[in-house]
Amino acid sequence: MEAKVKKRTKPSSPIKMQNYNSKFKNTIILLIIGFALFPVITFAAILYLEPSSGEYQPGDTFLVEMKIDTEGECINTIEANLSFSQDILKAVDFSQGKSIITLWVKSPEINQEKGEISFRGGIPGGYCGRIPGDPEASNSLGKIIFRIPGMIVGELMESSAEVKILDTSQILLNDGLGTKAKLTTQGATFKILSKLEPSKDEWQEELEKDNIPPEPFEIETQQTPAIFEGKYFITFSTTDKQTGVDYYEVKEGKRDWQTAESPYLLEDQRLQSIIKVKAVDKTGNERIAEYTPEIPKRTFLYWIIILVLIGVGIFWWILKRIKK
Repeated sequence: MEAKVKKRTKPSSPIKMQNYNSKFKNTIILLIIGFALFPVITFAAILYLEPSSGEYQPGDTFLVEMKIDTEGECINTIEANLSFSQDILKAVDFSQGKSIITLWVKSPEINQEKGEISFRGGIPGGYCGRIPGDPEASNSLGKIIFRIPGMIVGELMESSAEVKILDTSQILLNDGLGTKAKLTTQGATFKILSKLEPSKDEWQEELEKDNIPPEPFEIETQQTPAIFEGKYFITFSTTDKQTGVDYYEVKEGKRDWQTAESPYLLEDQRLQSIIKVKAVDKTGNERIAEYTPEIPKRTFLYWIIILVLIGVGIFWWILKRIKK
């Protein structure tokens, strides 16, 4: 048998071991520094205003559009709270035209005294961002119409007005759990000049372009113990892609039109009246939807019996006249 010769390895030099340990430590330190300096990649939705800056003067009316960038997230609920320089700017309206929000839980509210704007809405089915190649501004939440009150030239020195998106704003993911998305906000700052030039009205220009009525919609009758104490009511909703829906009106039977909101408690609880709902946009264009009640089968049968009896009576009367 051959004896196995065990090969002896040469022990590492202490100097080489020190160099190896030093290189290893330096690598770890560089990695730590790299992670600290490299920005952390997170997917967060961004609420921002467009334009984010501009120059205006007393008498001007201009639009500020609120938009969202989902950064790859899918969302379904948006709550926005804004503040603005109420001593310089006057928020005169909020246009929902082209908004991706289709279910308004809280319609846009303007508090001029406090300089605040707020709204809350949902997107059934969720929204995952603009479709690549889509030329439309399909990430709009709405437009705020601001006006700078007219003043005598010289009264107002050059100043600035701010519109901020507050930290109380939030966005919920479309995950079925109501998870809050990480949110980044970007406001806007406008320079207010005092100079004598013709005023411009961007909102009036938008209104003049709008000659299209709101989108077609349907009226639905519903009844549930949780709403209106179980009485019958109707629901309705539509959108206007230009300037936005301004208000709705409801007409039951021969009653007059009256301003209404969905859900609307019906006066005719027997559901025997024709119901009409009118949607009016900011320009005054109208779209009317109509609900015709179904004739109960029992009532329909009664009418058939009555008509048959009338027919028999007429036939008998004619037959009797012929015999004479």
